[in-house]
Amino acid sequence: MTQHAAYARQGHRYAMGDRHVLAMQSGPVITVRPINPAEPYPLGESITVKASWLQPVAMVYFGNEVPT
Repeated sequence: MTQHAAYARQGHRYAMGDRHVLAMQSGPVITVRPINPAEPYPLGESITVKASWLQPVAMVYFGNEVPT
């Protein structure tokens, strides 16, 4: 069985390369949707990624801090 060190949480915002994404589920391999605030509906098409590819970013809900 494969062990995964990284784990992403549903509803949290992450940086993936040069764009921000929103986690649509929790786990080591998850679906994310890119965030583009310039669009009328800011969530893009779903992408399946490894949690290890994501970097957590500050969220207003957590007082503009990176959630732990």
